[in-house]
This record gives sequence, structure tokens and C-alpha cells, in this order.
Amino acid sequence: MIELLLVINHTLFLLSPGPLSIVVEFQNSVTGSNVSLIFNYVGGQFYVWMFTDEKTLEYYTSGIYDVGGALARTAIDGVVFCSSMKYKVTIYRFKKVTFEALNTCLVVQIWPKKDSYYIFLQPPLFIIFIFSSIPSPR
Repeated sequence: MIELLLVINHTLFLLSPGPLSIVVEFQNSVTGSNVSLIFNYVGGQFYVWMFTDEKTLEYYTSGIYDVGGALARTAIDGVVFCSSMKYKVTIYRFKKVTFEALNTCLVVQIWPKKDSYYIFLQPPLFIIFIFSSIPSPR
């Protein structure tokens, strides 16, 4: 059974049910500081945390709200992260897999959606079955 679709670098990953953590790391192009976004998938929802320095937090929020607190209290049903800069994505699910990406988007979506949902990707698109909870035969 497929529960999540994950797309990065024009590769589609079909993920079976179970907990998942995704860490996106990048350098803010304005402040030059490192930023880490952590997306934990638990119970059919994503919970998000952001870690960076005070200067970069101020840049993102203009001091108006607590981005870390706001993110931690918000459950979302999908992730879209796009950047024109280089970023690193680490996926933790039964094993650790790391990708580096440049000028592309990371998309993670709960599947199937209750309403109509379409993903448009330009070729080439590769489909890979990984992170299965079923052990491979030895």
C-alpha cells in the first residue's frame, strides 16, 4: 500500500505507511546562515521544526511572530520546498538516504488524496520503490 509520494530531482519515491523524517538543510542567501527544516511524518500528518540563528529568524519573520513555535503547532498534509540554491535532503526511514539538489523542488504528498490531485513533472521521471517495510529476500 502506498501512503506517501516523494519527488526530488525528477525521481518519484512511493513510500509505504510508517513514520518518516525529512531534514532539509540549506544556506540562506541573504544572511549566509545555515537553516535546517525538519519534517516528521506521524499519524498521517507532517509536523515541522526550523533551526537557524537569531539573525535569520528575524529575516524570515521580521520579528512579528515565533516561527519555531508556529511551525511546531501546525500539522500539514504535504511538503513543497523549492530553492534556486543548493540544498541537501536527508530522509530517515528504515535507513538513511541523502540527496543534494540545485534549482529544484522537493515535494512530499500524502496519497491518495481525498480530492483530485495531480503532480506535473517534466521528463525524465524515474519511479523507485524504496523504504519498504518488507525485507528483501537474501
